[in-house]
Amino acid sequence: MNSLVAAIPVRNSLEWTRSLVSFLLDGDEVDEVWLFDNGSSDGTSEWAASLAAVDQRLKVNTRPQAWLYGMWNEMVSRASARPGTVLALLNNDIRLPTGGLRQMYLAMEGYEMAFIDADRDPSDSVQANPVAADWWDRTGWAFMLRADFWRGQPFAVDPGLRLWWGDDDLARRAQARGGRLCRMQGVGCFHAESQSEYPGDRRAAIEHDRSYFRRIWNDE
Repeated sequence: MNSLVAAIPVRNSLEWTRSLVSFLLDGDEVDEVWLFDNGSSDGTSEWAASLAAVDQRLKVNTRPQAWLYGMWNEMVSRASARPGTVLALLNNDIRLPTGGLRQMYLAMEGYEMAFIDADRDPSDSVQANPVAADWWDRTGWAFMLRADFWRGQPFAVDPGLRLWWGDDDLARRAQARGGRLCRMQGVGCFHAESQSEYPGDRRAAIEHDRSYFRRIWNDE
């Protein structure tokens, strides 16, 4: 049976995380929520554990030493082991309209990956339009993929990347394997802009990823 799973990496930002997870579960927006806790110290871990104890739809995974895309790869690998799973990768600091993910799920028929258009205004209907991997005006903080497409692949995002350009890398790899990408118009999604913390030197990690990404794809 096909299922819709939301996977969310988080490091602190309890207020935003609690709001998003509660929205997804209380509104039956998805079938399961996978929370990957990257070493929270603000009460997020305790709150998530207490909720998971009473709601089996929430699965909490503790990954204090992992880089962001290491967690993404684990999410995709785990989902690909469950036939028919559609995986929504979400930042914890976003707001979605009621029914937005379910509409994306239905509109995604015929595509392997779906990115939400950067337009934040929701409409009465969600439309999927084909797009190339180099489409720039998209959100990297909320997108959806068919996990079956990645089954058997060593990784979805190059493990040399840490916390930047992962969505671009994933989109290019999907397209290179014949995957069909689309932009979802009309979803409407608000992003609070990096409320999550990152371990280590964030600026150094971004500079590392910029150089690494260009070498991978021969971008000048």
